[in-house]
Amino acid sequence: MKRLRLFAVTIAVVICLASVLVFAQDATPQPAAAALPASMDNALVPCEAGVDKPCDLIATKGEDIVGVWMQYLGSPRFNAPGGVAYIRYFADGTYNIGDSIENTAKPSKGYPSGTYTFDGGEFIIGPAVGAPPPCDIAPHYQVRILKYGDKPVAIRYVPISEGCPARIQDLSQALVWVASGQ
Repeated sequence: MKRLRLFAVTIAVVICLASVLVFAQDATPQPAAAALPASMDNALVPCEAGVDKPCDLIATKGEDIVGVWMQYLGSPRFNAPGGVAYIRYFADGTYNIGDSIENTAKPSKGYPSGTYTFDGGEFIIGPAVGAPPPCDIAPHYQVRILKYGDKPVAIRYVPISEGCPARIQDLSQALVWVASGQ
């Protein structure tokens, strides 16, 4: 009788462990969002030429985001001084992240660089070279440029589809504009 109980308990434990393993394999990361609400298709306060007031612009092309932006970079993969890094967007569809404005002029060792494109109002970041899954999949964002008149002030990323928790954290706060151009 004791052998029968021991056998039954052993079978129950094996079934439980097998179930846990099957459920763990199905736990693939899902994108953060599927679509933006229709109300976000338009700028909250449209920018007007020659008018000095706060406004926002939904970026649709590289020229909208060209420049250097300061960002918090909390990922432990990067040793950003004080948790702050800089990203430089070029009009040709490339970007570099670095630990200083100067170090964004070209790819910087230990920091991501890559490509981006726009598909209408969707900003698509090319897969980062060497990024581990799920961060190796190209995310889609809406990018809003907060401006004062014609001058950029900050950039804000709104996830449309994103499966990389570290990137979501790094882009969750507005990035402050610090320098212009190429």
